[in-house]
Amino acid sequence: MKKAINLLMLLLLYVVAASAQKYDVKCLRGDSVAVYDVVETIRSENTYYSKGEKLVFYLHDGDQVEGVDKFYDKGVIDTGGSIGYAVILRDGKKYCTLSENLVFSKDNPEGVEDKVLTKSDELAHTIQGRIFNSIIPYIIIALLFLGVMVLNILATRSKKIRSIAVVAIPACIMVGTLLEIWAYSVLGTNCFWWCDKNRYGFFGSLLRIIPFGLIVFYQVMSIKFYEPVILGEAFDGDVQDGISVKPALISMLAAFPVLIASALICEFLGLGGWIETLLILVSFLLALGIGVFLSLKRNIELMKSKKWGILLTLFTIVYILGCIVAVWGLIVVIFKLIIQILIIGGILCFILYAMPAPSSGGGGGTTYRTVYYDEDNKAHDSAYARDKANEKIAEREAGKIN
Repeated sequence: MKKAINLLMLLLLYVVAASAQKYDVKCLRGDSVAVYDVVETIRSENTYYSKGEKLVFYLHDGDQVEGVDKFYDKGVIDTGGSIGYAVILRDGKKYCTLSENLVFSKDNPEGVEDKVLTKSDELAHTIQGRIFNSIIPYIIIALLFLGVMVLNILATRSKKIRSIAVVAIPACIMVGTLLEIWAYSVLGTNCFWWCDKNRYGFFGSLLRIIPFGLIVFYQVMSIKFYEPVILGEAFDGDVQDGISVKPALISMLAAFPVLIASALICEFLGLGGWIETLLILVSFLLALGIGVFLSLKRNIELMKSKKWGILLTLFTIVYILGCIVAVWGLIVVIFKLIIQILIIGGILCFILYAMPAPSSGGGGGTTYRTVYYDEDNKAHDSAYARDKANEKIAEREAGKIN
């Protein structure tokens, strides 16, 4: 009997060992990752986790931990780029850390399934993931648009530079835009990790969002700044005489809603098979093609060349895609800060409203208060106190008070 119990215990220990999930620490940025305490809540027999505020210790490259569960810090608004946290076990106590810094260990026994990491976490450790989880691509993008800005300024002052800028400006914009599209296709909204409040806090994130917003603004306006360069002195600033962007933009924004609407209509009518596929494809291509064709037609007329009109329209399409990605990214990171921004903005407004108006003249940082004098030339802190004193003075003079 005793042998049977020992055998059963050994079997149970084997099962537990076989189901344990081990993870190796592989930091995406730097050589260490912070570990926080975790808040564990049980509701309706289900366990929910949330990140605590206390930083407990750091894990380093090559460390190994046991993964227990995973949860997401969605913040105030879930924009699709929620931060994933792994619940880990150490010395019998649960903690949490960013799951993107973990990889499924080869030390796990055969048959143990990974229940913590997602495809996004695994993708972060591929070559593409490593590239866009470093700051280098984003510095390159910023420098490219800075170069566009400089070329735009110099091109208006030198014909020689203008001849170079005609090709160099769209080349820089396209390379920067393609990098943005590539980053988004690999990481989604997580490609904006460098201004995420969960990683850098409110002020650290805000300091990154401000230059990001300026670059996005310039990116959106860059094609308008490029018009005088490519069209020369003949361009008078009239929108109708500039590069055609609006029809293509409208079509590209409308294409996916049309795709969804077509699928719903086919579902409602009970259509299926190749007929459904054909109708959805045709409606999508029509919605996309009409605006692009109109922009192409106008750009050919503008450039008085079919070749240059086609190249300009292709550039315009890439430019539009880049602007959509950049603007969407800016919206995402602002939404993640919106509540904090509103709170701080409200505090600042209250402080500014409550502060007394500054008096004219010098005095450096000296604060002055308003003094009210009554008929006896005595000082009072408010107009109400002065008026009351004047009433008593008037009564005294009238003989009512001796």
